[in-house]
Amino acid sequence: MSPVRGPVVPRRRLGAELRTLREQAGLTIDDVAKELECSVSKVSRLETGQGIPKARDVRDLLERYGVRDQTRRDRLMRWARDGQRQGWWHDFYDVLDPGPEDPQLPDNLSRYVALEQDASEVRSFEGTLVHGLLQTEDYARAVLTAVSTAESEATDRLVELRMRRQERLYVEDDPLKIHLILDEAVLHRPVGGQQVMRAQLKRLVAEAQRPNITLQVLPFSVGMYQATVGPFAVLVFPDSDDNDLVYREGYLGDMYLEKERDIEVHERMFEGLVDMSMTAEQSVEFINTVLLEC
Repeated sequence: MSPVRGPVVPRRRLGAELRTLREQAGLTIDDVAKELECSVSKVSRLETGQGIPKARDVRDLLERYGVRDQTRRDRLMRWARDGQRQGWWHDFYDVLDPGPEDPQLPDNLSRYVALEQDASEVRSFEGTLVHGLLQTEDYARAVLTAVSTAESEATDRLVELRMRRQERLYVEDDPLKIHLILDEAVLHRPVGGQQVMRAQLKRLVAEAQRPNITLQVLPFSVGMYQATVGPFAVLVFPDSDDNDLVYREGYLGDMYLEKERDIEVHERMFEGLVDMSMTAEQSVEFINTVLLEC
């Protein structure tokens, strides 16, 4: 079964080209918003791939930017149509955007899920918790209960969403690849109690055997390292037309970094962590050792 791609890639492609066209026309976002009698945020969201593109808006922009080439117009309008699709995660709209009353949850989880769905690989460093894509159901519930003020029913929905995200790892055709580096501290933090933690560690050992999953442990013995500033993930996309991006989750809001320099900095940081970490084989042996101590 092939993974069902979402709308995020066509939205990002459309947004990037609309931004290029605007800059080539010598216009600011404010100029365009004023001429089309719409909000600045609407134009901005279209250019960043966050807004749902409407065919009429895209046609108006193409007219304003003087795009006459029919092939190019058809391509952009196709991306606009494809960007209107709703992914499976729309069914979780009730818990995807928790709002300011629950600041510990990502402030725009729907965007991250959409990006993850269309990515070909996730390279992630985690210093506190197991990455959501490899969490057991009980571990995920313990994490979400601890960090969220949501009612139990909403927590159950968030756990269900997290388990649904993991399906991308197991599709037969083109599964999502994940290269995960865990600080050793993650293995010793007793999330959910001993029984939950043992099950989680066993899952890590089992998942590390899959060809699309690479797991490395960063040992305490390395001392301080650059990524102590916090966890991050580099999302890699399969098409060269789609720029990779960096996702950083934070208490005061999430960051999506798409500038070339930001991506290069985090990729170098990740490669440095790879070199400092145990090999994949050593990591599995180490996790088994921790299991014996649980």
